[in-house]
Amino acid sequence: MRHLLVSLVALSACQNENNLSTTVPKTEVVADGSISGRVCDPSGRTWLADALAYVNVTDDTGFIYETKRAFTDLDGYFSIEGLPGNKKYTVYVTYGPAQLMEEKVEIGNGEDVTLDEPSCFDPLELDVAVVAGDYDDFGRVLEDMGFVNYHRINGTDQAEITDFLSSRDEMDKYDLIFFDGGLIEDGVFYDLTDASNPVPATVVDNIRSYVEEGGSIYASDWSYDIVELAWPEKIDFVGADEVPDDAQKGDYSRFDAAVTDASLSEYLGKQYIELEYDLPVWPPIENTSKTVSVHLTGTVPYSDGLSDYTLSGVPLLVTFNAGEGKVAFSTFRVVRNGNEDILRTLQYIMYNL
Repeated sequence: MRHLLVSLVALSACQNENNLSTTVPKTEVVADGSISGRVCDPSGRTWLADALAYVNVTDDTGFIYETKRAFTDLDGYFSIEGLPGNKKYTVYVTYGPAQLMEEKVEIGNGEDVTLDEPSCFDPLELDVAVVAGDYDDFGRVLEDMGFVNYHRINGTDQAEITDFLSSRDEMDKYDLIFFDGGLIEDGVFYDLTDASNPVPATVVDNIRSYVEEGGSIYASDWSYDIVELAWPEKIDFVGADEVPDDAQKGDYSRFDAAVTDASLSEYLGKQYIELEYDLPVWPPIENTSKTVSVHLTGTVPYSDGLSDYTLSGVPLLVTFNAGEGKVAFSTFRVVRNGNEDILRTLQYIMYNL
């Protein structure tokens, strides 16, 4: 009987123990997480070092009991660590007195969150060549944007420009090739002495294939012949298309150009920017195909012989796709208009090339 009593007591104790183990809730262990991101300089031209990124850590009542901070490194990266998981945060980024960012983020249990990288122009990410001419200076503009290692080809030396554009191996070293106005064209892009061979096929074919296989070019002002010869269906310039330089009829002018590209307008924070045509005989555009994107338009004067004309609301800056690559063309000299608005416009175009 005594043994039976002991057994019943023991059994009762075991049952109580089991009951306790099933009714006591388990406490979830919440691990810390982190928030990482990258910060672009407000100019949009480079990644920003030494910006302060921080979040406020609150309890369940909303009381801020700690602020976690981190500074961006030389490449603009930051990482705020040791943040309790399963919570919502607001990430702030400041630089001096300016607040650059405010973004809400939710971190799961032990989750490391990486914010989307902002659009920012990093000159070190592109290999760029400039075919330099007499009537524009993309090189100087690129230096203002932070490019210091671009490759320069002397476009006023016929042998040098021909050697470069005749070699796809040389061209393919670069993501983007700029063509200034005022290059040597006769004997390179066309041949005025031989009507049966108006275009030296190798150079023009190389430019076309370079773009169609993924490269990009940006031409300005008098270098319009390159675009007209390689993609004649895209842009309708004034004058006879089959006659070299025949579109060079634009007059001196200074006016506010309309920013017709909504994304560019938002990027600039403006609907109009000032343009100047400080030299005559630039190539006005009359129209474009439907596959061409128009970014700036304006009303421009031009002369043909003794007659003067005005074109209203015509394209001034355009881009279009060609195969896997892209082409940009501006009727104006970029260096003459190298103010903040044009530099930011050039950045925007290069983002999309």
